[in-house]
Amino acid sequence: MYAIARPWEPRPEGLASRTPLPLLVGLAMLTAAAGIAATAEAVPLGLARALGAGGAQGALLATAVAWGASSGRGGVSPVLAAAVVLAGALAAALSPIGAAAYLAAPVWLWVERARLPRLGLRHAPVGLVAVGAALGALLGAHLLLSASLTLGYGVRPPPPATLAVWLAYDAGANVLATEAFFRGGLFDRAQRRWRFCTATAVTTAGCLARYLVDPLLPRSLEVMAGAIFYLTLWSVGAGWLYSRSGSIVPGVAAGVTFFAAYRLLHVVP
Repeated sequence: MYAIARPWEPRPEGLASRTPLPLLVGLAMLTAAAGIAATAEAVPLGLARALGAGGAQGALLATAVAWGASSGRGGVSPVLAAAVVLAGALAAALSPIGAAAYLAAPVWLWVERARLPRLGLRHAPVGLVAVGAALGALLGAHLLLSASLTLGYGVRPPPPATLAVWLAYDAGANVLATEAFFRGGLFDRAQRRWRFCTATAVTTAGCLARYLVDPLLPRSLEVMAGAIFYLTLWSVGAGWLYSRSGSIVPGVAAGVTFFAAYRLLHVVP
């Protein structure tokens, strides 16, 4: 009688279930080896940075893919996800034109979306994608204004080739891996266990930790405080957009638009 009155519901997966730990250990060793080799001047600094960044971004995307893949045979390999990101990073390190290889990751994910049903790779309402882009533009405009007035930074577009490399990195690795892991993976799992506010707090804390340990972020107090402010708003907004659409696309639109503005800042001499 209890089974009739209360149908059985499967327990939600643990937050870390199906995490590809051996792959993550291997990527961590690769990142550490790249740092050691660069310190010993055994490899060029640009190549070491590419290996380190590619390993870190690849770890996020590979974990998201492992979490989001369909169970059983025919799932998508997280190793391939990490390899796609690493290939983009290495190609960009070898040539500015090679940065176009970063875009292979979002194309590959979209092609494989049918085998990644839990990753939020679905069409989102155009209106929510526009809201995401508007959120990123608003945060970016506020960043440019406040930074140019208070932090000793100015607004100046970098050379087109340099800007293209950064935009490809953001769209194909930086923002993509962040949204896939923190929204399509972690937030999706957290919201099945807890309320929206709790799930948002968990993913926002993780997202802040991811960027605050990023060696590309300047270490001044003002920059760190600004990063906490803007990244918190982006993460909360992206979580809300995901909860409304079930897709990471609006959050990616917000992140790419925001970082496009961030790339226009330069230090005033």
